[in-house]
Amino acid sequence: MQTPTKYLNFAQLLASLLLVAWTPTAVASSCAGCVELDELNFEQTVERFPYALVKFDIAFPYGDKHEAFAAFSRTAHKVTKDLLVATVGIKDYGENENRELGLRFKVDDKNFPGILLFKAGKLHSFERFPTHLEVTLDNLKQFVTQHTELYIGRDGCLKDFEELVKKYANKDDAEQVELIAKAEQMAQGVEGDETKTASAKAYLIYMRKINEKGYDYVDDETKRLLRLKAGKVTDAKKLELQRKLNILEAFRVTKLTKVKRSDEL
Repeated sequence: MQTPTKYLNFAQLLASLLLVAWTPTAVASSCAGCVELDELNFEQTVERFPYALVKFDIAFPYGDKHEAFAAFSRTAHKVTKDLLVATVGIKDYGENENRELGLRFKVDDKNFPGILLFKAGKLHSFERFPTHLEVTLDNLKQFVTQHTELYIGRDGCLKDFEELVKKYANKDDAEQVELIAKAEQMAQGVEGDETKTASAKAYLIYMRKINEKGYDYVDDETKRLLRLKAGKVTDAKKLELQRKLNILEAFRVTKLTKVKRSDEL
């Protein structure tokens, strides 16, 4: 006696649903090139690399933030061997695997994902991915480029200019003026390439504005560009605005040490 087709289809559907429900990895996104770390291998693995970018997250992550991290992993592996890209999956069930590791670095389900950049294999020496930034491929690139000797370029950014403006906001006015003059010469070297010329022009604008208005300009201009990008603009305009945001992020400093002119009086 044959089982009616409609019952077979229902049975197959039920089996599929149960498989998804009981297999978390079926709905989780992969992370090519990412090394899975846990409480046993964390220290000995991180200590072996000059730099390590580690994402603390739920045990089976998914969504835009995880996809961006996975995209960064693929990009980073093409340009450097000095950066470990890794994940730590923290479980809130069973034996709560890796929970203590998350607590050690002040990452839990209230602030997932937590992304930390370790330097020189030292667990006490790390930078935390800024909470004001979205977890995107470009922002991850800039974060690593800003805090290491590695260069993993964001869209619109130019390596020579990125190196030139590192800690620019903390340099005195005279040195900033010298760097502006150097940037003007560098800009002449990319003439003929429309995209690079536009990027060089943006670097120069930001260098002059920061020299004129101070570091507050970085935050003010970032907010302005984000408002424009969130508005009704074409895809081409959004790309242009994102490139400007990428370039502007190169001027951000972890700690502002330059004294404001008003404070000098």
